[in-house]
Amino acid sequence: MEYKNIICPVDGSELGDRAMEEAAYISKVSGAKLILLNVVEKWYRSADVVTDSPEWQEIHEKWLNEGSELLKKEEARLKKEGINNIESVLRDGDASHEIIALATERRADLIVMSSHRYSPVGKIFMGSITDRVTKKSLCPVLWVFK
Repeated sequence: MEYKNIICPVDGSELGDRAMEEAAYISKVSGAKLILLNVVEKWYRSADVVTDSPEWQEIHEKWLNEGSELLKKEEARLKKEGINNIESVLRDGDASHEIIALATERRADLIVMSSHRYSPVGKIFMGSITDRVTKKSLCPVLWVFK
């Protein structure tokens, strides 16, 4: 299969870094564009409604800035490793929805992401972003584990 666009969600975690390294390798050998994505989740908005606190907007802006800085840092690191066909995207919303939306918009050929291997009980309470993306994605999803 020929890869043209690879999406890789990044969150700054060790496991997320492993997924990014896999995506970078595939990008390098295939010549595909690597699109790094950071999503700031919108769960804070329910707290904003309940507390009516203006501090939530400040927290949200801080998270957006942190996401932007993370993307800049990771892009610079990958460019030092010789990966030059990179784009960074910052989104605000539900992570699984935004990953799928970006993959659809960019006609991604592959999504590379980490999975934390929740237990069956953990999946009931936490769910899995990787599970939801895999079920709804129009392109293959490569899971990277510990």
